[in-house]
Amino acid sequence: MQRGSGFTLLELMVVMAIVAVLATLGAPNFRDLLLNQRLVAAAQAFNAALSLARTEAIRRSASVSVVPSAASNWSAGWTVVTLQDDPQALETLRRFEALPEGVGVDASLGDGFAQGVRYDSNGFSRRAANAAFGGGCLTLKADTGRRASIVMSASGRARVCNPDERGDCGTGACGKSARKNDDG
Repeated sequence: MQRGSGFTLLELMVVMAIVAVLATLGAPNFRDLLLNQRLVAAAQAFNAALSLARTEAIRRSASVSVVPSAASNWSAGWTVVTLQDDPQALETLRRFEALPEGVGVDASLGDGFAQGVRYDSNGFSRRAANAAFGGGCLTLKADTGRRASIVMSASGRARVCNPDERGDCGTGACGKSARKNDDG
């Protein structure tokens, strides 16, 4: 009797068991990697919105704001709008989607741009309430515990940093001493 080449059922079952064990061990790490990448993408998207607003404010020589899509809820997304002479007439420049699943706003760190984000015609950031120069910070947090902060200096320049690494966001106090260390 001639023996054929290939795998026996027993060999195939052993290989499948090994693959199943490796997949079980690797799945949580892959999920964390995916959530951390979503966090980075969301932080970069918010930073891009701030950059677009600043550029458009200078280009149009008019005020441009970044506003939450839902009242004071950055998690629902944000929109870059120009402010016309009539406060009711907002021109939408770009809409950004809601934060991805597994990523949210960390209200425990920074002011979350509670005063709003507005750029004047010179590209300087202003507080929405009193038109004073204003920086700020918004911190996003993934379900993995990793955080990313978008820190904006009073000059309007925004950057993304990790508030959990000393020196990256200043002393880790997003929106407080981090602004002092920002070279703006």
